Amino acid sequence: MRPLRLMFEGFGSYRDRTDIQLSDVDFFVLTGPTGAGKSTVIDALCFALYGTVPRWGKGNVIRNALAPSVNEGKVCLVFEAAGGRYAAVRLLRRTAQGNVQTKEARLDRLDDSVPADADLTKILEAVAESRAEGDKVTGAVAGLLGIGYEQFTQCVVLPQGRFAEFLQAKPSDRQDLLIALLAYAVYEDVGQRARERAKVAAGRLEMAEQRLAELGTVTDDVIAAATRRVADLEGLVSTVDTAVEEMAALRTKWTEANAAAATVREQVTTLAALRRPGDVTDLSTRLALADELVGKRAAERTEAEAAEQAADKACTGLPAAADLQRWRDAHTRSATLTGRLERLRTTAERAEADDQKAADELAAAETALAEAETAQRDTDREHRAVALAADLVAGEPCPVCRQQVHDLPHHEVPADLDAAREAVKQARSRLTAARRAHADASKAAAAARADVTSAQKQATELAAELRDAPAAGEVDERLAERETADAAAERARVAARAARNAVEQAQRARAALGEEEKRAWSSLRASRDSFVALGVPAVDGTDLAAAWDALLAWARDRRAELEDRAEELAAAEGELRAKGTAARAELTGLLDKHGVALPDNGKPDVVLAGQVERARAELADRIERRDKSRSLATEVSKHKEEQQVAKELGNLLKSNGFEAWLCAEALDSLVTEASEILLQLSGGQYELHRAERNELVVVDHNDAGAQRPVNTLSGGETFQASLALALALSHQVVGLSGGKRDLNSMFLDEGFGTLDESTLDTVAATLERLAAETERMVGIVTHVPALAERVPVQFAVTRDGASSRLRRVEV
Repeated sequence: MRPLRLMFEGFGSYRDRTDIQLSDVDFFVLTGPTGAGKSTVIDALCFALYGTVPRWGKGNVIRNALAPSVNEGKVCLVFEAAGGRYAAVRLLRRTAQGNVQTKEARLDRLDDSVPADADLTKILEAVAESRAEGDKVTGAVAGLLGIGYEQFTQCVVLPQGRFAEFLQAKPSDRQDLLIALLAYAVYEDVGQRARERAKVAAGRLEMAEQRLAELGTVTDDVIAAATRRVADLEGLVSTVDTAVEEMAALRTKWTEANAAAATVREQVTTLAALRRPGDVTDLSTRLALADELVGKRAAERTEAEAAEQAADKACTGLPAAADLQRWRDAHTRSATLTGRLERLRTTAERAEADDQKAADELAAAETALAEAETAQRDTDREHRAVALAADLVAGEPCPVCRQQVHDLPHHEVPADLDAAREAVKQARSRLTAARRAHADASKAAAAARADVTSAQKQATELAAELRDAPAAGEVDERLAERETADAAAERARVAARAARNAVEQAQRARAALGEEEKRAWSSLRASRDSFVALGVPAVDGTDLAAAWDALLAWARDRRAELEDRAEELAAAEGELRAKGTAARAELTGLLDKHGVALPDNGKPDVVLAGQVERARAELADRIERRDKSRSLATEVSKHKEEQQVAKELGNLLKSNGFEAWLCAEALDSLVTEASEILLQLSGGQYELHRAERNELVVVDHNDAGAQRPVNTLSGGETFQASLALALALSHQVVGLSGGKRDLNSMFLDEGFGTLDESTLDTVAATLERLAAETERMVGIVTHVPALAERVPVQFAVTRDGASSRLRRVEV
């Protein structure tokens, strides 16, 4: 684990944001007065990874994490580990009750393409993978670094007051730390795999032994016998093939004779089965009767069609029934219209007279109204003051003098003025009534004139329609004559239609018999065609019965000839069968002598070929089994050895003695290097040794090499021994863990004030060499100026009233 960036804000004594760039630093020192906040920087690094700090006591106590009077804080560490770049971030907050809680925690793998000295926000945003959040972050960090919080604070961060823990620890506690640092889980994994491999090897051994037992033992004699069997059977192949060919020739001849005999027997059977259908004679009689009926129905049809033509001709000289009916209807309508026209004319004349009378009355009413209005005007002039007073309104100006009217004058209306006004009113009423009566009379006269005009038009149209028509009486006579002729023509058409239907029915019946006749001839020809191969003669003539007689006579003669031929073929077939049976019996005996059983229906060459293939397969199987048994024997030996080796390795790595031995060896290596460093630091006075029970003791060369426990050393001597052991552990951790623990950082938070100038110089040189030769980051906290001056990068820590502050000082 190598830090690249450390940022904290509101943490410990640091209220303000502090961002420390460590990517270009191998050896640095934190300097400053006591209480300035130097150790808080190391605390922030430890808290970012594990969520706690050694100085706080219990691991779950974080009440001291927040700076005083702040409610939120943040710690972020960007570091390299296991070949990747990671960021551990923890956010803190103070609750309303004053308690401090972890608000957020996360561990992310970052994209290392972003420069380590870039803006921190940009670095943190380049998340390649989220590895853990919340309570799982501490465990994920331990898994990533390979060590937990307790081991981290003993070999990476050595805080104040706990510098000598590893030196003075109990052997069992020291062994636990070494087990973690040595990646002992690798050995446990190797042991587990070895034991699993032993089980697998044992299973394979058992299977190989079982397969070997199943194969059995195959000797060379068995293989030799199988070889001779193959050669013996292969020698029979040519003999059997020749015999099979001869038998095949006999079978071919027998098959031909058998097929010929079967064909002749089938032909005899077919000829014997030939029979004339029973309805052939009856069909000839029915055909003659059908032809006679067709002729009779045709004569009847001719007679009916002649009568139909005569009736149609009789109708041709008469007017059409529709025309006669139309003329009769027109005569009827004309008679009716003549009487109606007279009535309409009388009505029109009376309406005209009424209209004229109403016009005269209207003129008289208009004259009376004019006279009444003239009389009223004359009376109004005589009594104008009364009329003017009637129009005055109190408060309004007078229309004559334009003075305001205050009191309305009262005048009695004269009697003659009222009479004049009443006369005008009545005259107007009579005029209105006269106008209404004149309008009604005018409408009635116009309607009467329209009715007369319409009737006259209809009369004109009827006259035009009847211009060429006979008289009414003559039309009735001709219509009756036409109806009689039409009825006679319809009867003739019905009779002709019935005669034609009778002809068609007779023809259909004859046609049906014709189809039956065709089928009978087709049946005869089909029966004849089945014997074409036998030389049957062709069917001639039109007499169906005679044709059947000729075919049956030929069939009797031909069947007698074929029966003689069938007897000859049966004799030849029996002779060929006897020869084939004898040849097969001879071949069966030959195969039986060589141990080959020939089934009743088996083919000798096929059976022999199968026996040859089986013998070859058995030979190949025996050879394969012999080779497999030899290979399995070698495999059994191999699996047995693998099982023994894996079992022994698993048992060795499983024992507690291996763990103790491994820790003892690691501790010896650490003690050896630590002793060399301690000799330099103590001026050659002290060395470290491992006692029998893995306890650490010091050898005091100023006391004749006396050995004593490490807890008897003074404070300064304890610091020297602890520092020597810590430097050795930091230097060897990679080698001791087989590369599994890449803890290439070391942070010492311990005062160096107890060291004299010479020892201090030795410590400084050792730390410089550790940082330079191992590419390890080394950080120290000190108040000693002489030591700080030798460190290439210094971080000066100060504190004002509000917050601790840190700045980088290049030496």
